[in-house]
Amino acid sequence: MHYLLSSKFLNDLLPNKFCDPQDLKADPKDEYLKTLRAIIRCFTCPDRYFEKVVRQAIAGIGTDESSLTRVITTRAEVDLKLIKEAYQKRNSVPLERAVAGDTSGDYESMLLALLGQK
Repeated sequence: MHYLLSSKFLNDLLPNKFCDPQDLKADPKDEYLKTLRAIIRCFTCPDRYFEKVVRQAIAGIGTDESSLTRVITTRAEVDLKLIKEAYQKRNSVPLERAVAGDTSGDYESMLLALLGQK
């Protein structure tokens, strides 16, 4: 696992034109680099990565139900507690309250149950 997060791995993975890991910030619109940055964030700090996915799923008008459901259901037994803490720290609102305010009905009940709200 350590090899995956090492600079040697990044240098092996990156094409020749991106020899320096700092070049990952070179072009924010480049889809390859955007995907690579997301993968690295997910490996290095999964709670913050998934907090961002949840925040973006809830933000604005409507809900990205697919992203919200995917994170809550797949992380429920892994690190959902850390994601909830990261969400509270970043947004000053408990994740349960944000989910309850953005969803309704059985869908809301299911998500809140997975989040541990009684």
